[in-house]
Amino acid sequence: MGDNLRRKVLRTFKNLHRTRMVTFQDDEHALQVTRNKINEEYRKYKNVTNSAAIEELIKFAEEVEHEIRTTVIQAVETQPGTYTLRLTPDKLVDSVPYKDEECDTSNKNAEIDTSISKDKPK
Repeated sequence: MGDNLRRKVLRTFKNLHRTRMVTFQDDEHALQVTRNKINEEYRKYKNVTNSAAIEELIKFAEEVEHEIRTTVIQAVETQPGTYTLRLTPDKLVDSVPYKDEECDTSNKNAEIDTSISKDKPK
């Protein structure tokens, strides 16, 4: 394995661990489980020598790191039944805030039932 390729593998390995530390901060169980899984996967492929295969594994690891960094949200119970979400600027980057607005009723062919049943079950 070339020196440059080795650096890329190690950089990706470190980035995965840094992301795990930020994402699962203060959750010892999740930190340990993700640490073991990352190390296990890297050990499983440590004898791969084909440069193309290594590049593909690096790409996959980068995608996993991006997925963890941008989609995993940690909820922390502050009081019984009350949770606080730990959000970072990377989370929900493609999310559009909900905006409560009236329905467009210009389409007269569309039939929309807006009635709400307020009957309570007996």
